[in-house]
Amino acid sequence: MIRSSIIKNAYFTSSQNGDIKKVLKEIKCDVNFAEMKQTHSSEVKVINKKGIYDSDGIETNTQDLPLVVRVADCIPILMKSNNLISAVHAGWRGINKSIFEKSLKNHNFKNLKISIGPHAKECCYEVKEDLKQLFPYSTIELNGRYYLNLRKRIEEFCIEENIELEVSQQCTICDDNYYSYRKTGTPQRQFGIIWQ
Repeated sequence: MIRSSIIKNAYFTSSQNGDIKKVLKEIKCDVNFAEMKQTHSSEVKVINKKGIYDSDGIETNTQDLPLVVRVADCIPILMKSNNLISAVHAGWRGINKSIFEKSLKNHNFKNLKISIGPHAKECCYEVKEDLKQLFPYSTIELNGRYYLNLRKRIEEFCIEENIELEVSQQCTICDDNYYSYRKTGTPQRQFGIIWQ
């Protein structure tokens, strides 16, 4: 399990950590949590109680309400500013629909901290011509193949706005400690968790 070095109560799990209830008990967190029915949308919901929400981003200022994002190659993004926390699921469809930018709407940029967990990285995230056309500045070509840096827009935005950002070094495709949908088609997921 990876603990964020910039956000106090934020963690990213691996395939070794077990189900969400076990993980929440292990980190001594309330087992009542909020999560999402993720559909690669750009929907971000403000919430105040446990449940499953039709969205790819949830945020709250409620104390002791863990927010959970499930991923197996997409980017898990955890954010905190003042008393507001967010959990966001960002794959290429979500990034293209501006899920990241929409999830920032209620945050105070002056003290915003963003943590990105393990995801498919440009070392392994091979894409076809259609995604190269969609993300021309985030795609690198190597030996006639295209590889996507899915977080590039986020990193550039954070540099531009002087927002504190940390990015996990782990790639879910080449690191066997993580579930990878692209590699194995697994229905299993690891988690990003944040609470206050």
